[in-house]
Amino acid sequence: MESVIAQKYAVALLQVAKDQKTVDAISAEMHAIQVIVEENESLKSTLEHPRVKAAEKLDALRRVLKEKLSGTMENFLMLLILKKRIKHLTAVADHFERLCYEMKGKAIARVLSAQPLSDIQKKGLTEKLSQMFGTLVELREEVKPGLIGGIMIYLGDQRMDGSVLGQLERMKQRLLKVEID
Repeated sequence: MESVIAQKYAVALLQVAKDQKTVDAISAEMHAIQVIVEENESLKSTLEHPRVKAAEKLDALRRVLKEKLSGTMENFLMLLILKKRIKHLTAVADHFERLCYEMKGKAIARVLSAQPLSDIQKKGLTEKLSQMFGTLVELREEVKPGLIGGIMIYLGDQRMDGSVLGQLERMKQRLLKVEID
């Protein structure tokens, strides 16, 4: 459900940004807001609290942000607040970023690995994914030691699991299906 809501708002924001020819500026502003909200737990709880008035939520955002909001972004955030959709801000920002990349003929691949990838591994993976999907791919790397080894790749709606943890989970599922007489 969150994905559907986020996508609708992201598409609407992209359309406005295209009409105003401010896609790159709005994209940068959205990313900055997303990072600040994710890092500031008290701001996040203020934005999501049902008893805090809409104007107070927007004022809280303005206080935390170092730069002045553009009129478009201020109106968009106020819309999210008034429609009680501000809790979906991160998902909206992610969808918006993906739409911007698609518009430019690029894609974002989220890569989870147990250890940081070397520059050679990143370059090879970028080239392979670009070749597989027929578009330029930008990697977003996250280190997750719980994977034990290997990598997981999320690109659009696709998930490729080459992790040791994933292999163990698949083996477990196969063993659970085996019936012993």
